[in-house]
Amino acid sequence: MLQFLLGFTLGNVVGMYLAQNYDIPNLAKKLEDIKKDLDAKKKPPSA
Repeated sequence: MLQFLLGFTLGNVVGMYLAQNYDIPNLAKKLEDIKKDLDAKKKPPSA
């Protein structure tokens, strides 16, 4: 339990540091863009 808590805390601290100091891409936004592109390709062109 202690090992999990220590790893979780360390992961959060490192994640916060990286997010503040480096330009990390927003993965949720990128996945949404990819999903929209795939949906646009699936739909047949309406004429």
